[in-house]
Amino acid sequence: MRLVSEFYRIFIRPIDPGLFMSKYAAKSICACLVALLLAYLVGMSTKFLQWSAYGSMVVVVFRAGSTLAKRKAVTRWLTLVVMVLVPFSTVIGNYSVGLEMYLFLLAFAVFFVPVLGVSFATAAIGTLIINLLALTSPDTLIVGLERSGAVLFGATASYLFIFYLWPMKPEKVLNRAGAVALTDIGDYFRAVASSTGSDEDLQNIVEIHERSVESVRRYRRFMEAINVDPVKELGSYEGPSALYALLVRMMEAVVGLANSRQFAEHSAVFKDMRFKFSDLTGRSSVAFDVLAAGLSTGKGQVDLQALDEGIADLESELLRLGAYKRDDGLRDEFLEAWGAIYGLRNLSMEFAEMSKLCCKGGACSVR
Repeated sequence: MRLVSEFYRIFIRPIDPGLFMSKYAAKSICACLVALLLAYLVGMSTKFLQWSAYGSMVVVVFRAGSTLAKRKAVTRWLTLVVMVLVPFSTVIGNYSVGLEMYLFLLAFAVFFVPVLGVSFATAAIGTLIINLLALTSPDTLIVGLERSGAVLFGATASYLFIFYLWPMKPEKVLNRAGAVALTDIGDYFRAVASSTGSDEDLQNIVEIHERSVESVRRYRRFMEAINVDPVKELGSYEGPSALYALLVRMMEAVVGLANSRQFAEHSAVFKDMRFKFSDLTGRSSVAFDVLAAGLSTGKGQVDLQALDEGIADLESELLRLGAYKRDDGLRDEFLEAWGAIYGLRNLSMEFAEMSKLCCKGGACSVR
């Protein structure tokens, strides 16, 4: 039962974002089968059927890009490169010296290209594999051109199937996984905000924290499964890399709040402030729900005015207490309270950044 429970928690909960990999695999297999079937139906020679399959594999295996449009572009360029190189590889395989030099250049390119990004690395590996198949079965230029035509046929069939008959948008999949992670972080934040410090509350916080961390890790695994560079778009307010960075930062912000949620708990001087702080955090938790929905709709507008004003009021009240000036043991409590308020302000800033990401194309604004 534990194995089933872990599978559900990691891959299914709560809206089936993980099962897309099964759909992705099924779609790829179907595309290859369709390409082979069409090649057979048009009477393609048996010795070129495998090259049609190779062209299909170029499309279904070696694609990359964080959006459907980018993946189409990568596929087109990769197919073109393979078509141009296959005839050359077929001919040069007849010459041992030329083969060794050519193979060295291909291997060098494969090891060098990854510095340009995941998409380039994926394309380079695909190109190397197809050319190795041509090099190990040398023949005439005419045969090479026929192989190239078979590659184009298989790639075209799979391209139409993958991108038009059964399209799957990677940005949609990643946004769904990101929404799950953001929802879990919101649950963690609510548990922290409502905690009374009891053993039961603390245990609940630990469990939700673990679930939230796993959700963020799962999002990273989804990025890797779709061949999306986790750091390519850092510093911008768009793309899965920016979303991943924000999820990590929001998780860190909530962890910081969890560590200071019961600030100055033994001091009656800060009793009212603790109540106001708890009330403010509880009311601000709705931002997580709005942002999670905004990842799908592109309208994650969050009104942060009340939260920022509440934080400013807490800061002013804390300064008016003058605890940092007193010698009666309140300085440590003051620092604890200031750390908690700073943590909440930091989270508000992350809300604003996430809202920019959700509001695609500037369709809405953060207030």
